[in-house]
Amino acid sequence: MLSSVKVRDRMVLVGSDFSQQEPRLLAAFSNDKSMIDAYKAGKDLYATIAAGVYKNDYWDNMEHHQDGSPNPEGKKRRSNCKSLLLGIMYGRGIASIAEQTGCTLQEAQKIIDDFYKGFPAVKKWTEETQINVKKTGYVEDLWGRRRRLPDILRPPVEVKYIDKSRAVVSTDFNPLIGATGKYTSNVKSELDIYKERALAARGRQQMEKLKAEALSKGIEIHENGGFIAQAERQAVNARIQGSAATCTKIAMIRVHNDQKLKDLGFSTLISVHDELIGECPKENAQEVADRLCYLMKTCIENDVTVPFKCDPTITYQWYSDEVAAKLQELRDKELANGKSIDQIKKEMLEDHEELLPDELDDLLAMEL
Repeated sequence: MLSSVKVRDRMVLVGSDFSQQEPRLLAAFSNDKSMIDAYKAGKDLYATIAAGVYKNDYWDNMEHHQDGSPNPEGKKRRSNCKSLLLGIMYGRGIASIAEQTGCTLQEAQKIIDDFYKGFPAVKKWTEETQINVKKTGYVEDLWGRRRRLPDILRPPVEVKYIDKSRAVVSTDFNPLIGATGKYTSNVKSELDIYKERALAARGRQQMEKLKAEALSKGIEIHENGGFIAQAERQAVNARIQGSAATCTKIAMIRVHNDQKLKDLGFSTLISVHDELIGECPKENAQEVADRLCYLMKTCIENDVTVPFKCDPTITYQWYSDEVAAKLQELRDKELANGKSIDQIKKEMLEDHEELLPDELDDLLAMEL
């Protein structure tokens, strides 16, 4: 069902969302000078990254040349580096990044290698994050909020008897009462042997054959590689997305406590990812939008050196552009199939009970 947030009479919706919140937090975490300088100069980060990766001019990687003319190749290079950066932050593998950028595995690997050469602080930070999480089993956001990843501490393989009564508690014991030392058996147990063989196995076929052999003797071999790899991918992402969530919560508290916004009649209605949406009297909309953006983009300025940016919106119905686009697309399709506009509207109102007839008319007439 298509839906949107609507306002009361004589009120408007005012929203503000963080621009490139997660890449800015990556720059803050890694303290990468090139990234931070780009944001301080008001430059497009993805074009800046592309200039380092492709060894060309900043404007060669923008959607438009400096004179305003279209730059399709620059748009593609910028898009590739955007996918690359998001892939790094979201823990995607080389295959996923290659698919996102439309490159071969070799081309995608070269882009990644060139990126790390141009932004070594990011590579250092990601590597340190992976090393530390394998020691502690958790990662922290910028404010110390933890995300536990216990799977990272699992051994690569686990071998155990299906019948637990066959398990040996320990091979270290004192066989003589009053003896001063301990006797340790040098004989490898059956489980130890299978564990060594599992660690040495190469390829899926060899591993499955070994598992079947062990199972015939009442022994289970569990591979934890998938769990460990997933935790490794989550480690970097959890720090960045966790920090983004904390940043938005800090902004929400600051907005809620701001007396000026209260005096202007603003009240928060909903948060959506990195966006805060509220309502206020129509005559105060622009002043509220300016204040809302200021509070959000400066909410963590004492904690990070990277400048933040927010984009405001003033509307009568949040999500109206997307709703209108879908409804207009459906209307045009049904008109082409021979239905009358009255019949189309009737079916739309039946499918979307949240809309009143005049609201539907407004959406169908909206210029996009």
